[in-house]
Amino acid sequence: MSTIRTLHPIFRTALLGCAVSMLLVPAAAFAQKGKAKSTQTEARWISFDAATKTVLVKVQKPGKGPNKKMMKKNKEATFRVVPEGSILKRTSVAVNGMKGEITDIPEGKQVNIYWVPDAENEGGFFARKIDVVLSEEEAEKRWGVEE
Repeated sequence: MSTIRTLHPIFRTALLGCAVSMLLVPAAAFAQKGKAKSTQTEARWISFDAATKTVLVKVQKPGKGPNKKMMKKNKEATFRVVPEGSILKRTSVAVNGMKGEITDIPEGKQVNIYWVPDAENEGGFFARKIDVVLSEEEAEKRWGVEE
């Protein structure tokens, strides 16, 4: 009968390394997921600057999520965006639940921004997704009335 004490030292070290890595990998994956969780903030749209790839909004409700304390009610906030590219890397925009573009958002419109702290700009914010909800009148004007 073989036990861990009688195994060759190399195999014993490899076995111990595998056991430790099986315990640490799930912990690292959990920590990575925790960093990636978005915060939802309700805001009033001010502008999109194509040159700097940023959007400016006035925060109405700091929102729900792990970073909500980084936002202040009634203050302007700037978010870095990636308006084009892979769905995995760009900022997605939905207007009334349909795919839209950042340039489709009119000034003064109510938006929900799902964001994370910006990995490229310390203290900044990166908008992963922007949702715009149109009023019935705006939706009819934009897409017409179905009869």
